[in-house]
Amino acid sequence: MIGELIKSAALSSVTKPQYNFLDTVSKSYRVLPQHIDFNMHINNAKYLEFFERGRWNHSVQTGSFKQLIHHGYNFIVAGIDVSYIRELNLFQSFDLETRYIGWDDKYFYLEQRCTVDGKIHAYALVKAVYTKRGKPVAPVKICKILDLDATNSQMPDHMALWKNLANAKREYSASPLST
Repeated sequence: MIGELIKSAALSSVTKPQYNFLDTVSKSYRVLPQHIDFNMHINNAKYLEFFERGRWNHSVQTGSFKQLIHHGYNFIVAGIDVSYIRELNLFQSFDLETRYIGWDDKYFYLEQRCTVDGKIHAYALVKAVYTKRGKPVAPVKICKILDLDATNSQMPDHMALWKNLANAKREYSASPLST
């Protein structure tokens, strides 16, 4: 995905922000032969590549890429949960929607959807952190740079459930496996 980074850097220097940071940013794609598996639909690993492209596109279209890179911040995905709902088949067009839906003391949370005619085909919840020199940066600092009200994070109810599930997974993985 180094190509996406280079592309984003180039685009951010010539693209005026079209959206606010908290807006949903959408981009259309088409399923090509390099995206499919033997079932003639997008391979599940390729969805992750599309989702990453969507996050880069969001940062360019909102102007946040330029602002955050200027201040030395880096975006790192800390967790992602993907649901595959409907197939996306060879040569089918789809829209990839990306939006930030909130933050807590450490993480930002994003929602990404692959849609066709308004119907969701794949859905991802993403937990991400911004870092500077390898150390996590509190979302309140990022909000300040992006001119966001740091106290205005009203996450949807399903995010609390997802966060609880992530905590349960972390606790489970810390315990020894039973044989």
